[in-house]
Amino acid sequence: MVSTRGKEGPLDAVSWYAWETEETDAGWLLTYVDVLSVILAMLVVLLGQMAMQRPQPPEVESETVDVIRELPVIAGKATPQASAESISAESLLISAIETRFQDEVSVVQREQGISLEIADVILFNSSRAKLRPEAQPVLSRLAETLQEIGEANISVEGHTDDRPIRGGRFQSNWELAAARANAVTRFLLNQGFSAKRLRSISYADARPVADNANPAGRAENRRVNLRVEFL
Repeated sequence: MVSTRGKEGPLDAVSWYAWETEETDAGWLLTYVDVLSVILAMLVVLLGQMAMQRPQPPEVESETVDVIRELPVIAGKATPQASAESISAESLLISAIETRFQDEVSVVQREQGISLEIADVILFNSSRAKLRPEAQPVLSRLAETLQEIGEANISVEGHTDDRPIRGGRFQSNWELAAARANAVTRFLLNQGFSAKRLRSISYADARPVADNANPAGRAENRRVNLRVEFL
């Protein structure tokens, strides 16, 4: 009888070695798949971030501008934090003035705050300091707009041309400009503005914005400015 025990030993060794080798190969494949999964996940995250930062098409930008133009209507209801993060109070006011007042009120950008300029022909008759009836609707809408945007310090500035006053109630352009500034300030007080946030200033003809040598220039110099500085 031929014994087969000696032959079984080497076969068992070969089988054991093959089994160990197969297990090692499988573990390597699993690790490789894990690495690929991590890389794929990172690519998905990066692509998502790039998509969020992609510039908006023109039609989307146009819609954004339209939304900003509507902000002045609801600015008074927004929280201060939301307003600061989205758009400044000065920008809201500029947008509102350009949209609502057209040629009635113009905006002048200052280093600190902005200035709203109203021609005297809208507010007063010649050499007078009493508000015209037609001026009150304009000032009412302006007051409402300012209150919607937020609390601010407002300086009401009276300006004239350089022609001297001859007779009448006022002795000089200083008195006329002061009386006009006071009239606008009084109107704002009646609209609910805080007295501590208002002041009235007369500049007479000391700060012209145009040439007083011609009628058009003198008309530009006769004005009332509201210098607005939001808190």
